[in-house]
Amino acid sequence: MPIESHLLTPAPLVYSRFTGCVTFKEFTDSSQALHANPDFYPGMHMVLDMLNLVDFDVGFDDMKAFTARVQERHRERGEPVHIFIVCSNEQSTWLAEMFRSLSDLEDGMASVDILQGFPDVLAILDLPPETIELFPEDCQSEAHLLTRMSS
Repeated sequence: MPIESHLLTPAPLVYSRFTGCVTFKEFTDSSQALHANPDFYPGMHMVLDMLNLVDFDVGFDDMKAFTARVQERHRERGEPVHIFIVCSNEQSTWLAEMFRSLSDLEDGMASVDILQGFPDVLAILDLPPETIELFPEDCQSEAHLLTRMSS
């Protein structure tokens, strides 16, 4: 499956990994399945791992409609959500930039950040070690670079 999503509980996070070539149908099916999951609740932040995305078949008009639907879902639920997209190649960066630009045009509650690696995501979320351990092992490879300061 080109898109696998996991709820990282008890943390309020969704982790989705994109691999290979992703079609628009796979993109929308994954999103619909996530939002239909009874354990998914308003305000869960999302981490989209596109480091292994090779290519995609998603056109501008499709992405525009998809982005509008994502924003609508979050408006209906009434909770802001932060979407972190981790990408490093030209294809994934282009898809991430298109999604972020279209999200910025919508009046919604989902904000999008594009990052180069997991240390950035983990640092921004300021996750405790037990939550970092919920991510797949290869996402934790540089977690040792983070230092947490206790309050």
